[in-house]
Amino acid sequence: MKKGLLYFTALLLFVLPIQLSAEKTKQALRALDKGDFEKVEEILTKSMREDSLNPATEYVWALLYSNEDYPKYHLDTAHIFIQYACEHFRLQDEDHLDELDDADLYEYDLKNKKIAIDSLAFARATSLHTIKGYEHFITYYFDAADFAEAVSIRNQLEFEEVQSEHTWQAYREFMSKFPFAAQFPKARIQYDKLVYEARTKTGRIDELEEFLKDEPKTPYRHSIEKKIFEDYVGELNPERMMDFLHSYSNPVFSSRTLKMLFHIDGFDFSSISDLIQVSDNFMDSVSQLEVLNKMPLTVTLRNDRFHFLDLEGNQFLTDSFQSVKDKYRCGNVLDDLLVVQSQNKSLLLNRNGAIVFEGNFDQVNDLGSGLLAITENGKVGLIHKSGFRLLPADYDDLLAFHNGLLVFEQEENLGVMGVTGNEYVRPQYDNISINESFWVFEKNGLFGVTNISKIKAAKGNLFSIEMPFEEVEVINKKYIIGFEDDAEVLIDHDRQVLSPPSTKRINTRHETWVLELADGYTTFDPELGKLSSNVYQNVTQNIEWLGLARNDKWFVYNKNIYDEPIIGVDSLKLLGEDIAIIFRGSAGMAIFPNKKLVEIVEDQYLKSIGPKLQTDTHYLVIREKGENILFKDGVEQFRIVCDELGYISDSAFYVKKNGSYGAVGLDGRLIMRIRYDAISQADNGVAPVLYRGKFGAYNFSDRILLRMDYQEKLKSYNADLFIVNADAKYGLLDRFNQVRVVPEYEKIAYWSDTTFLGQKDGQWAIVDVKSNESVLSGVHYYEYIKDSPDEKILLIRNEDGYGIYHSAKGIIIPTVFHDVINLGNDEKQLYFTETAVSEAGIYVVVYYDSEGNKISSEAYRSDVYENLVCED
Repeated sequence: MKKGLLYFTALLLFVLPIQLSAEKTKQALRALDKGDFEKVEEILTKSMREDSLNPATEYVWALLYSNEDYPKYHLDTAHIFIQYACEHFRLQDEDHLDELDDADLYEYDLKNKKIAIDSLAFARATSLHTIKGYEHFITYYFDAADFAEAVSIRNQLEFEEVQSEHTWQAYREFMSKFPFAAQFPKARIQYDKLVYEARTKTGRIDELEEFLKDEPKTPYRHSIEKKIFEDYVGELNPERMMDFLHSYSNPVFSSRTLKMLFHIDGFDFSSISDLIQVSDNFMDSVSQLEVLNKMPLTVTLRNDRFHFLDLEGNQFLTDSFQSVKDKYRCGNVLDDLLVVQSQNKSLLLNRNGAIVFEGNFDQVNDLGSGLLAITENGKVGLIHKSGFRLLPADYDDLLAFHNGLLVFEQEENLGVMGVTGNEYVRPQYDNISINESFWVFEKNGLFGVTNISKIKAAKGNLFSIEMPFEEVEVINKKYIIGFEDDAEVLIDHDRQVLSPPSTKRINTRHETWVLELADGYTTFDPELGKLSSNVYQNVTQNIEWLGLARNDKWFVYNKNIYDEPIIGVDSLKLLGEDIAIIFRGSAGMAIFPNKKLVEIVEDQYLKSIGPKLQTDTHYLVIREKGENILFKDGVEQFRIVCDELGYISDSAFYVKKNGSYGAVGLDGRLIMRIRYDAISQADNGVAPVLYRGKFGAYNFSDRILLRMDYQEKLKSYNADLFIVNADAKYGLLDRFNQVRVVPEYEKIAYWSDTTFLGQKDGQWAIVDVKSNESVLSGVHYYEYIKDSPDEKILLIRNEDGYGIYHSAKGIIIPTVFHDVINLGNDEKQLYFTETAVSEAGIYVVVYYDSEGNKISSEAYRSDVYENLVCED
């Protein structure tokens, strides 16, 4: 009995606190239902003191603070208490759970209340519909069911504000703050667009490159790299192009850059293969093209389709074509790109058969360096040989390409641009010509001069040029002269004006240039670009001498002013192009280029003689007391009494007495009697001679007078033979006066040193000089296919037809054809022969190789044949 009582008492003591606590919860709920908020606060406060982690108490607090009638109504506080209640519910022991049961509270009551409080908070945020309101909800109600929707609405409101500001900075901040927002892709699009526009608006390349560094993932990267590519390659500068390859890995533009480098005139592409990554396929392809491009081609017609052939007669491309460029029918096609038509489309093919360009183009003009000006519907564009377009067909013409720049025409005005369209000089000039290192601009009849560096510096800026000249004359690659009114202006390739403002005339004929000023003359050294500061009263010069007068005294220089002058000269006269005549007082001297002197006196007859072409040997004739004295380079050679002494060769001179001519040697002894009507200057030691109306010659090398029986001046056949004319017939005379071929031919032409082409009775023959036997005869007409010392090939026609004769092989194509055309070249021939069967309207074409071997034959109707035959 005692034991049972004790057990009951213990159990009662254990259950009583729980019952009391549950009772407090019920009291608080009843007080809340009655609106006795003070009572509720009192009960809950006591309960919290006893057990601060009681979910039931926290639940009632949540009910209290979420009651709109409660003066201290505060949803956020209610939210905190209900969160605690739910959290503590999961942490409570069985006693606390029993308490909730006794108070008729269950977990779903807590959860439902939380949902209700969250919903009220979301409704509050929705009613406010502000970023701040949703931010508050998101911050405190992160586990609410409406959290995601609140975030979404908040993001949308933020995005709307960003859209209203519409700056790249605002979009960037939005993306940084809300990387998972649904509006992020739209923000990214707007950011990319706005930051691109803002940071690249000037279009400067440095600006674009800096932008790519900062925004490597920009969707505009390809278009930006296209602009950078166009700038780097626009002048076809290999260094700039290699910089692009090193800096950018865009596969399209890198490939194009490589192809452009390969085609630049004079550029050694192999020199960069180790510096940049070049694929084996690319190198194999360009190497193959290099080989194919050197092969001469021709075309033939089979089954109404054109086929390309090499000069062995083998088909070159696998495809056949509807039509080809007209000139291809004449053979020896060397074009890198082939113009054909297939399926009614005009095509531009490379030698591999790949299509470089397709469209309705009228003309293709190769500008060099891989650039092709292509005319489409009357307008001109630019493509590259490797198959991509550089400029649209928007231009009236592309006139010239020089040093990386194009001269273009629009609306009858000319301008300058790079090959990718970057404008350097806008079209406003009537003419632009490129001479050496000078660019000459013309507008309204006036001219201006500039150079390539000044033009290139104008890219992106306003180009301006003074145009003061009425005309210009390019002297060489370093100097140009501009003409304005009565003045001339000397300008160098850097556009520096070198001549004084008062310059009236500029003489650039000799080694030292002379400038005529208003008050005298000065000199200019074109090698050093140096203008003299001295002014002279008079000037005279020839090839060997320059004379400058000042204060009535002459300074005499040998060619240029850096030579030590002869000074104190009272008078100066230049004789011919090599002798200077000076006087000091009454003492005179003739000075030779080697500076040897010959004394002379006033009024003495002086004459400079020599060959037509200037040499290092110089001759002077002085007449003294009836004698003509010959000096060679200042040394007397001989004296002779005659009316005139002149030059025949370095070892023979003509003398004239009483109207007749003879010849003497360098020692003055007579070689030819003085009886001839005329003696000309010698060629290869033989001088033509005229005597009593008949022509002959004198062989000064062997001292032999050749026959004087001919009607025409002797013409050289070779070094040993002359073509002579007697009684209107031609023959051959050797330099030893032997008639090698009796004059019986109507014409003689050179074939070889041992045989000649001779025409007799209207027919040509190849005749042996020694035996006078014909190697070939009966030729009515001939023309050279090849004419070289080692090999000669003739197209010949006799009474049977056309054929081919070879100097070593004889007739290699029989003379039976109506026509024979060489479709090859000098090095290798491919012969097209044709025979017409007029009754049948059929043409039979046979192809022969360079050895005369038959390759193939075709028969054509006359209308088809007309499409194949060369019209040239």
